[in-house]
Amino acid sequence: MLTNAPARTHSRHKRHEPKLTSTENDNYYSKETVEISVDPAVMAQRFLEQGRNADAERLFLSALDHKVERLGEEHPESEKCLEDICKFYTNFGRYGLAEEFAETLLRVRSLTTSPIDEVYNKTVEQLANIYEQVGKQSAAEGLYRFLLTLQEEVVGADSLSMVFALNRLAECYMRQGDHLAALPLYERALAVEEAAYGPFAVETNNSLTELARAYQALRNFGKATEILKRQVIILEAVHGPNGLSVASCLARMAEIFDEAGNKSEAEALYQRVTSIYENAYGKNSGTVQLMYRKLDQLRMDKARTQQGGFVAMTAPMASSVMGVW
Repeated sequence: MLTNAPARTHSRHKRHEPKLTSTENDNYYSKETVEISVDPAVMAQRFLEQGRNADAERLFLSALDHKVERLGEEHPESEKCLEDICKFYTNFGRYGLAEEFAETLLRVRSLTTSPIDEVYNKTVEQLANIYEQVGKQSAAEGLYRFLLTLQEEVVGADSLSMVFALNRLAECYMRQGDHLAALPLYERALAVEEAAYGPFAVETNNSLTELARAYQALRNFGKATEILKRQVIILEAVHGPNGLSVASCLARMAEIFDEAGNKSEAEALYQRVTSIYENAYGKNSGTVQLMYRKLDQLRMDKARTQQGGFVAMTAPMASSVMGVW
């Protein structure tokens, strides 16, 4: 796939190096003198820090052309220049311009690194994110599948190295709303981690979170809460029963119970979460106030369901719903 792509040249991107005096008179840095001998890539970073984005862009491109012509595309300094220009364009939301450079960077790294290296994985993720931003969801999906194929050939299907690509492909499907396609990928990632660390190891925490999210999106509330209960056990073992991460997990479980119509279970969990947050942040914190509002709304919903109609708010309840404490 990408390893057989023809080498790209960036000669058409060449720019004349900008004058080193800013036209922005109100810029604090406009009087700063920059040494001509400084590497263009370093100068580009300085201009970027000064808010001289157009100058920075020209110098990033100039540095890339210079490094590629002098050192070759596969040299580490050339790779760094490709990284810089990709980061510049993506940070400013100019994904269409970033796409070609990200493709080139990935092709280069397919020659200089292994498909299980972290830097290669991150480069795939960067390009896939750009594809999604420019509306090429199928290209992003295909890129992650290609990475999975490469990694399976190198390390086998049950290696921990596969977890990154499995989770990223699943996330890609989740963003597209295809929760059913994401589910087996999250399950496979969790199975690999369980085999390596054990079912109650903290290393499984992220996969448990995402798997529960997928089940919740599919409205399989029983399976989602089952996973979250195991996650609570893991987090309590690490942080204690009053840990903030435990409270966060309990709050997610409460939301699922609420969504499933089990208001009593949801209320009990929200009360425990509120207690943990009060001890950590104080009763008047924004986080605790939010939990009070959730509890009030939940109790109103319960009363409305039981009475089959409108429920008038008492004065304390009304003030809490409106955020007056």
